[in-house]
Amino acid sequence: MNATDALRDALPAPGTPRFWRALEELLDDASKRPLLENAWPGLATIEPTLDRRGFLRLLGASIAFAGLGACSGPPPERIVPELGRGGDTARHRARYATAIDTGNDVVGLLVALRDGRPMHVDGNPKHPATLGGSDPRMQAAVLDLWDPARSSAPLRQGQPASWADFEAEAADLRRRFAASGDGLHVLSGAIRSPTLARQRDALLRRYPGARWHVHEPAGGANATWDLADLRIIVAFDADPLGTAPGHVRHARDFAAARADTEQTTRLYAIEPTPSLTGRNADHVWPVAVSDMPFLIGMLAEACGLPSPAVAGVGGVIGDRHVADRIGLIAKDLLDHRGQAQVLAGPYLPLSAHATVHAINRHLGRDTAPTHAPPSDTADLLAQLTARRVDTLLILESNPAYTLPEFGFLARNTIHLGRYVDETARQAQWHLPALHPFEYWSDLRRDEDVASIVQPVIAPLVDGRSAHEVLALLLGGVTDDPLRRIRDTWPTLADDDAWTEALRDGAFHADTPADPAAPPTEDDPPGPADETLELVFRPDPHLWDGRHADNAWLQELPHPVTTQAWGNAAWISPALANARGLRDGDRVRLDLGDRHVEAPVLVVPGQAERSVTVTLGHGRRTGLGAGHGYDAYALRARDGQWHARGLTLTPLGERTELALIQAHQDMQRRDIIRVGTPGHPPQPARGTPPSFYPDAPSGEYRWSMSIDLDACIGCNACTIACQSENNIPVVGEGQVKLGRRMHWIRVDRYHEGSPTAPATYHQPVPCMHCEHAPCEVVCPVEATVHDGEGLNLQVYNRCIGTRFCSNNCPYKVRRFNFLAYADFARESLDAMRNPEVSVRAKGVMEKCTYCVQRIQQAHASADREGRRIADGEVTTACQDACPTRAIVFGDLCTPSSSVSKAHASPRKYALLEELNTRPRTIYLAAWRHPHPDWSEA
Repeated sequence: MNATDALRDALPAPGTPRFWRALEELLDDASKRPLLENAWPGLATIEPTLDRRGFLRLLGASIAFAGLGACSGPPPERIVPELGRGGDTARHRARYATAIDTGNDVVGLLVALRDGRPMHVDGNPKHPATLGGSDPRMQAAVLDLWDPARSSAPLRQGQPASWADFEAEAADLRRRFAASGDGLHVLSGAIRSPTLARQRDALLRRYPGARWHVHEPAGGANATWDLADLRIIVAFDADPLGTAPGHVRHARDFAAARADTEQTTRLYAIEPTPSLTGRNADHVWPVAVSDMPFLIGMLAEACGLPSPAVAGVGGVIGDRHVADRIGLIAKDLLDHRGQAQVLAGPYLPLSAHATVHAINRHLGRDTAPTHAPPSDTADLLAQLTARRVDTLLILESNPAYTLPEFGFLARNTIHLGRYVDETARQAQWHLPALHPFEYWSDLRRDEDVASIVQPVIAPLVDGRSAHEVLALLLGGVTDDPLRRIRDTWPTLADDDAWTEALRDGAFHADTPADPAAPPTEDDPPGPADETLELVFRPDPHLWDGRHADNAWLQELPHPVTTQAWGNAAWISPALANARGLRDGDRVRLDLGDRHVEAPVLVVPGQAERSVTVTLGHGRRTGLGAGHGYDAYALRARDGQWHARGLTLTPLGERTELALIQAHQDMQRRDIIRVGTPGHPPQPARGTPPSFYPDAPSGEYRWSMSIDLDACIGCNACTIACQSENNIPVVGEGQVKLGRRMHWIRVDRYHEGSPTAPATYHQPVPCMHCEHAPCEVVCPVEATVHDGEGLNLQVYNRCIGTRFCSNNCPYKVRRFNFLAYADFARESLDAMRNPEVSVRAKGVMEKCTYCVQRIQQAHASADREGRRIADGEVTTACQDACPTRAIVFGDLCTPSSSVSKAHASPRKYALLEELNTRPRTIYLAAWRHPHPDWSEA
């Protein structure tokens, strides 16, 4: 138990005679003084110099008394709700449009409030980046807001301070740098806020000698593709469905095109390491990074363009299938001119992008070349080494973890961030940053679309935004946060235009966008040889490490490997066989004078001599500490994405990995079904007779359909369900025991050779069987069937026999072996959905079809004397799905979307031979492989 928890536990228990009314009473209690000193030793050292009133003011401001008063309210300014479903704008259930920067994209959100508390997030249907869909990082923004580990007050030299102290520091900085600003440096991420860009320009005008540096350790690509009308897509190390900007919109467009089974929609993925795009491709081709320019040049020549000069000789030149495959791809592209496009990922050199751009022009797709703008931190590192940096202001970045060779060589380092992270611990000043849900700002996605970031709650901690910190350095600037944003957008000066922009969450921006730094030529990959190649990739959930303190994202399985709570070095099956390695074996990775030790993970579809390491893990502070290894330790410079000359040395040790894939073994039964034009999927077998009588049917027959052709395996449904239904995390140790609590899992199935397999994804919630095997074995009738077809779980009846779980053939029930739910943290309690029970130890739980939402719709329909309309009830997983693979509704309505899904020839029930008659059905996947593709 830490010192803060010990102090909390020392307080009188509620209901006891020993009440206290004020902090003075605790301070005066001599028995509590040692606890105070252990919890906050810095306060204990300065307390004798203050009177009691001053000491208590500092205590309350800096630590908010260990979060015992985790309460807030609405922001002081007027915010505008979205006109929700059915026009319901009741204050206790309003939704507000806003936007966040997820690290590689600007996305529009709808934040659902219950009694003034942000509790759930969905994509904004009116924002072009989401169209109502979402991804795991968007869903997890709610937990980031309510995280009890957030920094709550300023620190100076690691000791508690106040904002008044920093305001005095800022005044001193304004005096010292008034002449020229020499020695003042600012480090930030990519600037996607027009207001922040305006403040940056004002700062550099006031202090001409100051310098502003941009650091995006996981890349800052700002270009997106238009996949809406494409029939042939060739992705060279590009991941439009997983990590690329606009991936939520790309997934929607890609799934919509593939839904037309009469048209050919074919995706080729050529990549060194598996991505979510490769896992959904019709053909995947594992190729080393060093071979990419060579293959792109071959494709250009096959399309009839002059062959560009390619340095070296590609390592695939000896593969007899290369010429055939390139010729086949080229013919497919040329046969679909105007509806075919080649995508180049941000990790490829500029020369490769130029060649791809020429191919696309030849195909009638005149798209601009795309490349991630590089971070400009080399100058900062040189200035630090030369001791020319007097004051370094770091805005919501963590260079002590993410930036190779960074050192605290400035005389004064000021860090603004939401956590006391690696950088905050060594900086002279740490300032707590607000969450985007707590302050006014703006974000711009591209040349045309911008969003106003409106606060949906007053700050939960004593923090500030980057806008306010810069305003302190500028001095003489308005301290009205709302006016600061409105001044950036004169086109929204009219109150009606401003209100509409807030309500919609997106508006047309006709002011110039902040220019991106011009890209520079990355080191082109050298010719392939027999040495190993190291590939760096951002983690799709933790990104560059900024989300490592989010427990939901840590426990969410990786969409490619299904690993949780850590990372591993990905190696190919061929390399594993050659070196005698298997999952969990520890190795030492050496690259020049850099090295790390890591467990390996054998990943189907990995290029034979490529080893992939993922960024964002191996943190030294916070929740992420002790989970995984730090791949930044292998990076020679900021922005490096690949290197040759890697040495891999087995250490003869093992680490157990928290892998989810094998938790539920289906014993190789007919689980996944796939159709092709030549081989349609196997039709459903029909409903066999049963000894059990049919359950009485009510006014509604709720059902769900999951389209496996649309599902891309992104896990957005899993984390949305977690947010909506108060599902706790269990930790790495429990995951290794197979005890995760997610109510909906996403299984992955491979077909073909491990070298380049085809992959399919299948979300598996509770099936809500009409003849449910779980119900007949429960001794206390905790699991029962209702008249509308729902398999319900009565938590206060459950005595934990787990008979139901043993009898469930789908293995979708979750048991609270331990007290997983954290009832002690008030901020977590405030985050929970009050319409869903929080389960305790010894209780079985599972998917409920979001029964609380069904009941809300019942209440509204009953008040108005009507039936529930189709689409009026949506489940959390359905709302989050970026591809609209999940459909929910009433089978009693023949025109409902779910009834139409049940009539599809692709419909089948999971394990239908067991005759459980599940209400959740699937639509078989559909692929368009090229009939002449030659497998290696």
